[in-house]
This record gives sequence, structure tokens and C-alpha cells, in this order.
Amino acid sequence: MAKMNFCPQCASPLTSRHDGGRDRIACPDQQCGYLFFGEFSIGCSAIVLREDAGVTKALLIQRGQEPFAGTWQVPGGYVEHDEPLSLAVEREVQEESGIEAKVSDLLAFRHMSGGKVNNIYMMWRLDYVSGEPLFDGEETSAAGFYSLEEMAAMKGVQNISKWGIQQALTTPIGSGISPHREAPGSDLPGWELFGLDEVDPLHWR
Repeated sequence: MAKMNFCPQCASPLTSRHDGGRDRIACPDQQCGYLFFGEFSIGCSAIVLREDAGVTKALLIQRGQEPFAGTWQVPGGYVEHDEPLSLAVEREVQEESGIEAKVSDLLAFRHMSGGKVNNIYMMWRLDYVSGEPLFDGEETSAAGFYSLEEMAAMKGVQNISKWGIQQALTTPIGSGISPHREAPGSDLPGWELFGLDEVDPLHWR
């Protein structure tokens, strides 16, 4: 990231201020109060399963662009700053594969710190709704539903995608954190609340 010299809120020349145990880039204008905590991003990916002749298969896309062009992964991308998480992952699935799917629950997430950006990569389980896999020949060069056995014979299937698919195959649907659209505050503009639902312990394997 390029060094910031001026406040993005009021355009005053930036200085530094000790806050929360460390020196941070800050705006000297007390009425503005801007304080820079670093760069953050949220990535989301979708585990979409479908039965095909009695075999459970997961949706994969092949990357058509760098980085990692030619590798296979579950659909996903970045959440826009003004976009609810559940809509972001559903949008990414539609854009990258043409598949319509709806969020069920959160399976897992990966946190990556120490670089230029502090990133969380969230892996969601989605319910397949409709459509057949499509690809645009640019961002994606192929798309389809594949079993774990088929993936074992494919080159370049990303390990984190295979791990996420295994999580989906070995945990009950709805056992992760899911949207609670009736929860207090869920109707506030820009808010989306998630929580755990009761799951019969006998369902766990």
C-alpha cells in the first residue's frame, strides 16, 4: 500500500498518535478524529454440493487469470464494502459459474495476518437451487460438479477448497453459523446477524 500523506476524510496532513499500545497514522484535527487501523479485506467462498446419479459432487471453477491460472477451486471472491456477506457469496457463485445457490451456514474461515492486508477468508455452505455450470473463458476457463474421487485425478485442485468440501461432507447441514433474519436488530440498515441453531448431537459424526 502507498503511504498516505493526507487524511481521507478531511484532507489535513497526517501525523501519528499513540493509541491502543502502538503508534498509528492519525489526523491531527480533533473534530475529524480519523485514525488508521490498517487495511482489511473479507473473502468468501462457496461449497455447493449436488447429487449426480447417487454421487455427491461439489462445484469447482478453473481460474482463467493470474494468480494461480489453471488451478481449480470453489467459487468465491471479495465482499464489497457495502455488501451483506450472504449476498456476496451468492453473487460470486452466480458470476463465476452461472449456478444459483442460497447460503445455508458458515463451515470455516481462514485468518491471514502479518502482510499488507489483514484478511479473513470465509467458507460457506450453500444449497444448490438451479442452473448448470457455465464459464466466461476469461476469469474462469472451466466449471463443473466433481466428486472427491474425480478431484483426486485432476491437476491443480487447491488444497483449501478440498478441505472445505470435506468439511461440508462430514458435518450436518445447518450445523455452522447461519443467518438469523428474525433476530433483534436484523432489520437495521446494513446489518446481518449470524448465530448457531440447535442441532441434534446424534447427527455429529
